[in-house]
Parts: sequence; structure tokens; C-alpha cells
Amino acid sequence: MNQSFRRCPGVAATLVMLLAGPACNVVGPSACTLIGCTGLVVDVTGAPSQTPVSVVVTAPDGSTRSATCTSATGTCPVSFPDFTPASLTVRVSSGTQSTELTVQPGYLLTRPNGPECPPECRSARVTVAL
Repeated sequence: MNQSFRRCPGVAATLVMLLAGPACNVVGPSACTLIGCTGLVVDVTGAPSQTPVSVVVTAPDGSTRSATCTSATGTCPVSFPDFTPASLTVRVSSGTQSTELTVQPGYLLTRPNGPECPPECRSARVTVAL
């Protein structure tokens, strides 16, 4: 045996672990990131510039969420991360303008932090023209 391995037995063991590590999954799992879920996103188009836009979403069971946004470009996205009903009514209003529609969003299941990492997210995007 080589003199350096006899003097430092830990070197040989470390070398074996490094060579066998990936094949034996010794290295460990990959790190997870901390990205959260977007849930339901309502994109309001035709929003008046610099005027607050109110967005209210209501599920068939009566639960609601609301948010406001202001647009400089005519588009106003609002996110409801914890709200993913199978169907919902979306009410959008700004000044004297308002619109309402009932939709059944097509949710996608994703794992934004990696395939083995939580959370598993349901996300969908709905566009409403004001």
C-alpha cells in the first residue's frame, strides 16, 4: 500500500466515499428554494390609468377575496395565493366602469421549489377586460 495511505487512513476512506458518493446517494438531497404559490391571478385589461381597480372573487360556497391595484399601463394583475376554487365569479370595478363574469379556471399543479420540495401549488390565470 502507498505510504501516504498508511500514515493517513482517513484519506483512503474519504477517497472511497467521494468516488462512491453519487452512486450511493451519500451526497444527500438537493436544496429546496422558498418560492411560494401564486394561486389564482386575475389580469385586468383596459384598466384606467392611475385609477384604483377593485377585484372581488367569490366561490360558490360564498367565500370571497378582494384586492385593489392601480395601473400605469392598462393592465393590472392581482394574485390570490390561497384561493383556488373550481369555479368563481370575478367582479372588477373602477370608477363608473364594472364587469362581472363566472369562470372555471384551468389550474396547473406545480412544485416551484423542485420536484421533491413543498409546496405543491395550484395556479391559474384569468383575464378580465374592464
